[in-house]
Amino acid sequence: MRFLLLVIGITLLTACSDKPAETRAPEEKKKVATPWDPQIKALNDARGLENQMLKDAEEKDRKLREMGG
Repeated sequence: MRFLLLVIGITLLTACSDKPAETRAPEEKKKVATPWDPQIKALNDARGLENQMLKDAEEKDRKLREMGG
């Protein structure tokens, strides 16, 4: 019970403070290496390759239609 009263009292005292809250500058996120990084990179590369292949296929189809084929 005393602990609860202490927590409530400290909360009320800090809420009534005249001092404005400190604002911190956003910290830059540092990239942390994980064991899955090579696999994630390979997956992203494969997605990029798939998108490129789909664009190339659409371009070939468009050219064939223009030629009348």
